[in-house]
Amino acid sequence: MPVEEAMVETTEYRLVLVLPESRNVLAISDVDGYRLPSISIPQWARPAEKLQKAIHVAWKLNVLILDFFHGSPLCAVAEILVPGQPIGFKAVSLKQLLISELSEQQRAQIASILADASHASSPFSRVGWIDEAITWLEAETGRKLSSKSDIKQYNAGGAFALVRFRVENDGDYWLKATGEPNAHELSITTFLAKLCGSYLPELISSKPAWNAWLMSGEAASVTEIPTSPFQLFTLLEDVVECMAKLQMNTQGHNLDLLDAGAFDQGLQVFENHATELFDYLEEAMGLQTSTKAPRFEKKRIQELRTIFAGVCQRLEHLGICETIVHGDMNPGNILTGTGHCQFVDWSEAYLGHPLVTLQHLLLLNKVENSEIRDFTNLLLKRRYLDVWVGSCDPEAFDEGFVYMPVLAAASTLYGRGDWLNSPQRNDPRRQSYSRSLARHMDRAARKPELLEALCH
Repeated sequence: MPVEEAMVETTEYRLVLVLPESRNVLAISDVDGYRLPSISIPQWARPAEKLQKAIHVAWKLNVLILDFFHGSPLCAVAEILVPGQPIGFKAVSLKQLLISELSEQQRAQIASILADASHASSPFSRVGWIDEAITWLEAETGRKLSSKSDIKQYNAGGAFALVRFRVENDGDYWLKATGEPNAHELSITTFLAKLCGSYLPELISSKPAWNAWLMSGEAASVTEIPTSPFQLFTLLEDVVECMAKLQMNTQGHNLDLLDAGAFDQGLQVFENHATELFDYLEEAMGLQTSTKAPRFEKKRIQELRTIFAGVCQRLEHLGICETIVHGDMNPGNILTGTGHCQFVDWSEAYLGHPLVTLQHLLLLNKVENSEIRDFTNLLLKRRYLDVWVGSCDPEAFDEGFVYMPVLAAASTLYGRGDWLNSPQRNDPRRQSYSRSLARHMDRAARKPELLEALCH
C-alpha cells in the first residue's frame, strides 16, 4: 500500500515581475488578455526566501522581492536582477493587465513603485535599491560583487531586508535592515559589536537613512542541531562559553544597554509585573478548549506565582549582576566557522539575569536519553561557570542554576512586556504559547531541588 505524502499547507502569491529598465512586467497571454503568473510556497516559511527560490526553479529567473501586498491571492512584487524572459511570458505595462488580476488598491500601490521611487513605502520597495546597496557594499569593502545571480534574499517587506551578497573570491557579506517594532536592532547591534568584539560578526558599515547595516558573512548559522551526543556537546560547549564571555563584557553597562534599545527584564521589573503576568496566565488557561494537555486551575496558577516570587527574591539575594540576555536563542542565530561562536539577531535583547540565556541554550539539548541529556547539561553549566569564576561567587551561580528554568520561562512569557496592555494579549496564538510556558514553569517548579532551595 503506497504511503500517502504529508499534506503541506501552502500560500499562493500572484507575482508582479518587474523589468527594471522599462518598468514593464512579465505576464502570460490567454484568450481574455494578460494575466500575472502565480506560485505557491509552504506556509510559515520565510516568504521572500522561498519565493526567490521558487521563481528561479520555475522560470530560471533571478529576482529580488521588493514588497508584498494584501489581497486574495496575496501579491508579491519582484525586480528581475538578471535580464531574461522565459518562454510564454510577454513584457507588458501595468495598464495592459486584466482588471481582475489586481485589486484597485494593489494596482495603485504597484503603480507608485513603478512610476517614481520616491513614492515607495520603504527604501526597499524601490526598483533599483539593490544597485545602490551593491555600490555601498563595494565602496565599504573594496571588493566587487561576483554576480547579481548570487544574491540570496531572506527577508523583505516594509522597512525590513535581509540579503546575502557574494563577492569575488568567495567572500560573503550581509545587509540587514529593520523597521518598527524592531528599529532598535541597529543601535543595539552597533553597541554590542563595539563592546563584545568578535562574538558578533564584524559590523562593516551602517546606513542610517535605511536603518541598515553591513556585516561580515565569514561565519555561517547553525542550520541543524547535531543528534550525536558528542557532536552536540562539542557545539553547545563552545556556544555556552562564548555567550558567557559576551555577557561578561556587558557587565556594568546597564544604562548604555537600555539606551541602545535593550528591553528591561531586571528582577524588579518581573516583581512589579508578576500580578499582571499570572492574571494573564489564569485568563489564558480559562480559555483553553483543547483536552490534549491539562488545564491548570486558579489554585495552581497562584501557587506558581508564589514560587516565582520566591525565586525572584532568592536571585536578588544572590547578587548576580545583570547582563545582556538574548531573547531568541534559536540555532539560526548562532554562527560558527570563525574559530568560536558568534551571535546575531538582537531585536529581542534584554537587560536581565544572565542565566536566562544559559537556560535557553540548554533547551537546545534534545538528546533522547535523559541520563545523557542531564549529564551534558551539568557539564555545560560547569563550562559556563568556569568562564565566570574569576568575577563571581561560584556558590551563588550553583544556587542560581536551580532557579533559572522558572525565570527563563517567565522571561519568554514577558518578552518586551508591551503586549500586556495591548490587543496582542487576545491573540489566540499568544494565549496558546503562554499556556505552554506555564506548563514549562510548572514542571520546573515541581523539581525537589527547587522546592528545597526555596525552603532555605
